[in-house]
Amino acid sequence: MPENDFFTLRDRAYQLADTGKYKRWDDVAYALQAEGFSDSLITRLHYDKLAVMMITRCCSKARSGSS
Repeated sequence: MPENDFFTLRDRAYQLADTGKYKRWDDVAYALQAEGFSDSLITRLHYDKLAVMMITRCCSKARSGSS
């Protein structure tokens, strides 16, 4: 079950990034924490440098209006 929780967290991070409300991964991480996701899952995603880079990229694209 924890694997499912991790993938749910990751999917939600991308959803948040695509809203255009956040500038970078750190902002998304705080939003995830506020939504009640566990710190250990957020930390696990934080150490996935490729995912963090892609989430930050999604934030930038969403804020610039690019698809």
